[in-house]
Amino acid sequence: MSSKLILRFKDSIISEYPLIAEETAIGRKPENAIHIDNLAVSGHHARVLKIGSKVILEDLGSTNGTLVNKKQITKHILKHGDSILIGKHTLTYVLIEDSPIAAQNEPEEDDDMDKTMIITPQAKEALLNKGKPTAETMPLAAVQIITGSQAGKSFDLTSSLTSLGKGDSCRIKAKGFTVGKQSAVITRRPTGYHITHLAGLSKAKVNGTSITSQPTTLKDSAIIELGDMKLEFFLKKKSIF
Repeated sequence: MSSKLILRFKDSIISEYPLIAEETAIGRKPENAIHIDNLAVSGHHARVLKIGSKVILEDLGSTNGTLVNKKQITKHILKHGDSILIGKHTLTYVLIEDSPIAAQNEPEEDDDMDKTMIITPQAKEALLNKGKPTAETMPLAAVQIITGSQAGKSFDLTSSLTSLGKGDSCRIKAKGFTVGKQSAVITRRPTGYHITHLAGLSKAKVNGTSITSQPTTLKDSAIIELGDMKLEFFLKKKSIF
């Protein structure tokens, strides 16, 4: 099932944002996927994570906080119709129904979980584990820097999400004026690895082709370019596929 966020200021709809990427950044700085140009909004205010079948809103330590249905949250599993207040702007979470009355068919345990509003670290870990296939069925791969002073340095892609960009929170850092702080993300799925554009004017390229907000499948020996960095993606256990 797909979903989107509708951005409003007062009673006017400003824009709609389909939640396609595994991570969607929200904030005042222009590199955010959802850019809210208001001083009440922090530069990197919040983010939306897609983990398994769950869509989770996480406040990133913002100055003025993030409210869902008038309650301040740290992390919150989004439900159809949730109203998110960030600064003076409102985001409404909407499920795009693939089947009739999809929003009413959520399991009861989801309702119970949402009532708590704040997700504990233990609960988040449980959700992460629930969304992950077993290690035996998952591919194992890595990327290796092949240019510049860090040539030869490799990163095992063992996490479900590996971020690329110039921000401090990114595991793989790239330089470049137009590179976003969270430019792209590599996702690990049962079917393999995929890379998706998140934010920033510069988009990573795979084998010379710019990626988009739709996941691009990474194949063995694929070349990824972002800013001043070039990496090679390679499978460590080809027999898994």
